[in-house]
This record gives sequence, structure tokens and C-alpha cells, in this order.
Amino acid sequence: MRARPFPYASLATVAISAVVLTVSTTIYERHCAFGFGGFQCNDPVAGYGDILLTTNLASLAVLIVAAMMTAWKLVAWFRFR
Repeated sequence: MRARPFPYASLATVAISAVVLTVSTTIYERHCAFGFGGFQCNDPVAGYGDILLTTNLASLAVLIVAAMMTAWKLVAWFRFR
């Protein structure tokens, strides 16, 4: 019986998406806000508010799915080890 390989790619996906989420959330929280004119970002990222919001939502979704897949792959790896 052949052993399953360790899920390095899944762990890398989780790590990269966590870093992207952390960086985009930090920029988003420091420079963007909802106000009377709607959602707006200040000087360094002015005009990129929609991209930051989309990046936050997409990286959060990728992180959740990748974390579930990684957990499943790790359990399978431990079982067949």
C-alpha cells in the first residue's frame, strides 16, 4: 500500500491566503471607512476601496475552504501513515 504524500500545497495555500487577508485587512482598516458619502478610502489607497473589499471577501472565502481541505487531507495523511 502506498502512503499518501504530506499536503504541503494545501498548507501553503492556507498560509498564503492568511497573509493576503492580514495585509489587505490592515490596509482596509487603516485607510478606509463608511461615511455619509458611502464607502471611501483615504490618500495612499484612494480609489482602490472596491478592490480591497473584494480581496478581503475573496481571501476569507479561500482561507475557509483551504483550511477545511487541509484539515481533511491531514486527517487522511495521519490515517494512512
